[in-house]
Amino acid sequence: MHDLLASALRTLKEPTEGRFAWICFFGEPGDEGSDDGATYGERIVMSRYVAADSPFWDAALEKYLEDDVEEAMALIRRKGIGVGGEYGRWFRVFEAEATTRSRSRVKSLGDEITLEFVPAEALSILDQLSRRMIVGCTKVAKRFQFSMDAPCRVAVLAEETDGPWAVSPYGYCIEKEPYYKICLPAYLLDDLEEAEMAVAHEFAHVICMELADGHAPRWLEEAISMLVEYGDDADDRPENWLSPADLESLLQTPSDDELLEDRMWEAYQQCGVLGRYLQSIGGDKGIAELLVRHTDEGMFKNLKLAIQGKARVDAAVHEVYGISVDALFDQAWNR
Repeated sequence: MHDLLASALRTLKEPTEGRFAWICFFGEPGDEGSDDGATYGERIVMSRYVAADSPFWDAALEKYLEDDVEEAMALIRRKGIGVGGEYGRWFRVFEAEATTRSRSRVKSLGDEITLEFVPAEALSILDQLSRRMIVGCTKVAKRFQFSMDAPCRVAVLAEETDGPWAVSPYGYCIEKEPYYKICLPAYLLDDLEEAEMAVAHEFAHVICMELADGHAPRWLEEAISMLVEYGDDADDRPENWLSPADLESLLQTPSDDELLEDRMWEAYQQCGVLGRYLQSIGGDKGIAELLVRHTDEGMFKNLKLAIQGKARVDAAVHEVYGISVDALFDQAWNR
């Protein structure tokens, strides 16, 4: 989810002069526990129009990317969420992380990894949870020969943020200024093996972002993350096989769009097939090299790619595997 989240958050900095936004309050005004009566997960009970070009979202975004999530939430709680609630999903992201922060503690796991958890929900299994988080991250790092020097915060979100309104109910990863932040849903505390698989999936995103310097396409990151989470021998295959452009486009669609739920699951299945095929033709070493090739900043090479209407991934796949991206997709499907 991290690319989609970062991209959408960046749109908050774009000028919105002349536009209007809904301002939404959650919970009954006057409820105990907050100065404005907001309670998590309640439906909207009142709204009014306000100008959307205020500086509050810009300031909140800066605070969010600094992981000062409580301050970010304080800035936008009453300041509008876009025309027709278009920023409502990001309001939920801010809200979930701020709700967790308000009652959480942080534990160092070593190797630049910290764990944020709510004591009332995780303290009784903290040792087991910590071990699972360490194993999940270090196994992936060793697999791709990644040095554990990128600061990473793993946050298990507060239980009350689980629900049908959750923006990314399976977890997400985003690059913030102090560290990469992985957020996992609280229901994973009931199955620590699944929690380990989930953190491995998200930490694979950290490795992809670090090795490719943010230049890898979403489908490639998800291919590697699905390979890491489900292994080399999973056999799930989608009924429909998408082109590289169509797969990338679908993966960039908001993950809480219920109308696309089945198609989105098939997209992740396709990524899993691609990840397993990449592993079969070049191993983990080839995948790591593929990511690193995205960092080539050669001016003439990238200019040529732009003129040809291609991306860095096209050159990287050809250099490592000797085939085009289209051929990679065809061969993975027909394997």
